[in-house]
Amino acid sequence: MTDMTTLEHLAHGLCEDARIRHSIRRHCSPLPPEAEAPDLDTRIPPGCQMLGHSLRHHQDPNAAVSQYFNVALQQYHAVRQILHHLHGPTPPMFLDFACGYGRLLRFLRHALPASHLHAAEIQEAAVRYVTDHFGIPAMRSTPDPKDFHPPRHFDVIWVASLFSHLPEPLFLAWLERLYGLLTPDGILCFSVHDRSLLPPGLDMPDSGILFGEGSEIPELGPALYGTAYVSESFVARAIERVAGSGHPWVRLPKSLAQEQDIYVLSRNPERALTALQGFRRGPWGWVDERRRDGAGLYLRGWAASLDDGPLDQVEIRIDGTLHACPVADMRQDVADHFQDPRLAGSGWSFHLSLAAETPPLHVEVSARDERGERALLYTGIMA
Repeated sequence: MTDMTTLEHLAHGLCEDARIRHSIRRHCSPLPPEAEAPDLDTRIPPGCQMLGHSLRHHQDPNAAVSQYFNVALQQYHAVRQILHHLHGPTPPMFLDFACGYGRLLRFLRHALPASHLHAAEIQEAAVRYVTDHFGIPAMRSTPDPKDFHPPRHFDVIWVASLFSHLPEPLFLAWLERLYGLLTPDGILCFSVHDRSLLPPGLDMPDSGILFGEGSEIPELGPALYGTAYVSESFVARAIERVAGSGHPWVRLPKSLAQEQDIYVLSRNPERALTALQGFRRGPWGWVDERRRDGAGLYLRGWAASLDDGPLDQVEIRIDGTLHACPVADMRQDVADHFQDPRLAGSGWSFHLSLAAETPPLHVEVSARDERGERALLYTGIMA
């Protein structure tokens, strides 16, 4: 097992590699054309727990960096869709609450005016990083929602992967506080772990929320930040408690990284959210095996659209040369995980013979559907 210091050093080197940056830029098509790859800041600070969690899990800097940006890009596409459906061309005053080290903001700052972006985070180092590196005014959040007093209200408040870690009292208190910070026509978007994600052996209590210790950020302490699973009925009751009966909201299942559900709540009781019925989760997948040896380069994984089912192929670039790899292998595990029998044929495998003296290769794997929606499954340097 490689020590974490070495893994982090290698990962940060990858983030500054121009080939990795161009891979990420290619998969972020909604960015304005003038936002060229050199302008896209792909650095991740040493203190980022999300990258550290992936490094500990994968023990592979290529896989950890790929996962970090795989999720970041999907989150950005989700936000852009919601803004498109509900705000059109008008830029909203946007708050990324619990923004971390700017996983979303590194992209969103190219799509919204700087004067419209705001951020909040409880970790002081992350607040400084977002302010200094992305030029976005960031404020410290607080353990107690009653102590959080930003200087303005917001048209959109985005909260990714916070409510999925809160015990019931804080879940309810933060929902009430953030709802109260919306403009009269504002929307609150927050993600949760649905009860369908409960690990085997755990049952949902009658309350509709199950909270336990353990998270990617143990420094915050289990009383503030653990892991929570909720039922839709629990969220519905929580919304009714803060917004009143009959208030408009929608649930977008598995719409954040194809795992967490996104709930969208309107402050305006007359506002229709039906446009979000067209929300698309897009293609997704992973490269489960990545191997380079005397026989060449071997990759194996899966790719599918949770909207449409299996894809026809994945695109694999080796030092810029494009290879089309058919998607046809059986992956019952993927179908079982997503409880979607269409995905049983979502597997693929790829082999490329290489000369023994071939130098390290930049490998990029993409999933693209018939609509042109894309997901970055992997980008790395394989020696």
